[in-house]
Amino acid sequence: MTTVVAYGDGRTVWMAADTCTNVYERPVIGGATKILRLDAVDDDVLVGLAGHGGLASVLPETVLPISPEEGEPTQNWANAVALALTQRAIEHGLVDDGQLDGNLILGWRGQVWTIAHAMAIPHPDGVAAVGSGEGPAIGALDALRICDVHPTKAIQLAVEIACRRDRYSMPPLQVEVLEWHDPATQLSSGAGSSLPPT
Repeated sequence: MTTVVAYGDGRTVWMAADTCTNVYERPVIGGATKILRLDAVDDDVLVGLAGHGGLASVLPETVLPISPEEGEPTQNWANAVALALTQRAIEHGLVDDGQLDGNLILGWRGQVWTIAHAMAIPHPDGVAAVGSGEGPAIGALDALRICDVHPTKAIQLAVEIACRRDRYSMPPLQVEVLEWHDPATQLSSGAGSSLPPT
């Protein structure tokens, strides 16, 4: 009952989600936060949520591993993040047959992973989607990228299209942008940071 879509270009992660939830099969429009911004000590990460609604309440308190230095392998770190998030969910009983009750998207430094139970699956093309509207959203995002639509607009449109095709996903949308600048590059160039237009 969710659509979350993400795109990473190796430097920036764009993520968008619907905000609908259901109470006794009655849709509550705009009632859910499905993208979290979490602290990985010296970095922020984005986590998109599809699954048990309680995940949005318990995952923000997760202690995440320190992110790797620039140039270091990232997959072991992403797996450690997946394990930490899974353990947090298990501690609060947010499981289905012992497995994490949901699928997540992890976005960090322009990279995206799908997180299942204690596992981070990398997406080398930078495109990921989870939830009941995953199919329409990822297809729409692929088409929009081919047409060179700016990523901020592309992820918004992808979720809007999914909301039209998936009866469990509804606007308004939540949109998050996480841009990363290598501190060493910033210090040497004196460049500041800015977000792309929304």
